Amino acid sequence: MKYSYKLLFLLISSITLFACNNDDDASNANNTNTNTSPIIGDWLREDATSTFEYHIHFENQNFGKIVTIVTAEDNVISSANPFEWTIHNEILTIVDNDDIQHNTTVEYTDEGHLKIEGFSDLEFTKQ
Repeated sequence: MKYSYKLLFLLISSITLFACNNDDDASNANNTNTNTSPIIGDWLREDATSTFEYHIHFENQNFGKIVTIVTAEDNVISSANPFEWTIHNEILTIVDNDDIQHNTTVEYTDEGHLKIEGFSDLEFTKQ
């Protein structure tokens, strides 16, 4: 009977040990382009006015778009330019619609603003 308990314990321990998989741990250790990344969302550039807005949207699955909205009297002109993005070791890579690659650093200020050095001199506020 003791042998059966030991065998059952060994079997359960082995299954538990091998069921834990860390294959993804190494590849995702330095990547923050997951659904929980703080960059995910709509960011408005700080120079927005009632007639001009510049948004950068970081969406899930490494997709995004830059939206510019200009309002003049009765007209509204807007554009949306798609891009792909990744973050690795705090280096943000944006590949725009013309396949131009922008590599820059990402920094979050104490106020929660986003700074994208080399992409914009102005900060972005999460909406």
